[in-house]
Amino acid sequence: MWPTWDLSWRVAFLGSAPFCEPHNPFLNKVFRFGQTPRRRESQNASMATPKLSLEPARSVQHDPDLVRAFTDAMTSADIESIVNLFAPDCEWMIMATGERFCGRDKIKQLATRTVTARNQPEGFGIKPVNVFTNPEGTKLCWEYVHSAVITEKWPSSTRRPAVGTKFELPIILMCEIREGKLVKVREYFDMLSAVEPGTPHRLYS
Repeated sequence: MWPTWDLSWRVAFLGSAPFCEPHNPFLNKVFRFGQTPRRRESQNASMATPKLSLEPARSVQHDPDLVRAFTDAMTSADIESIVNLFAPDCEWMIMATGERFCGRDKIKQLATRTVTARNQPEGFGIKPVNVFTNPEGTKLCWEYVHSAVITEKWPSSTRRPAVGTKFELPIILMCEIREGKLVKVREYFDMLSAVEPGTPHRLYS
């Protein structure tokens, strides 16, 4: 009789290290990379196989206050609170364009332009869907969907969408943390969805 595997576990990876998702109720257990889940003991003693010795990965030492404060500031468009979470030597990079914003003043300008570029009627806004930290508390992945209505202050210099256009844009922020402060953010999103909202794009069909 083949052993039965207990697959009631999930693993989240970001890079090469295991990442815990404290805000996702669907993620229950995290195991170290390379480990396998426990096998259910066979009811037939004669068919029993040696037990695998597995221990859950050590608890994540992330800063829940920073993650919570970042989430609250982002979802409420609180510019001052966002800026205060960054270290003085911080950097925010838009990966789709290569633009860099270095220092708190530049990040404040970026946040201000972003907030004034869209309106968020009822039902619109920033909705986080996945939040991960690494065991050392030095990395944060913040994935969200941003839905809003474009204003006349939309930042793109070319192919500017019409004012009043609605958009829904998935975005991932990869953040580096040092001593309880954000030091680097890499922002990933689909450029075509940002400059041509509502226009379907296909790669394989």
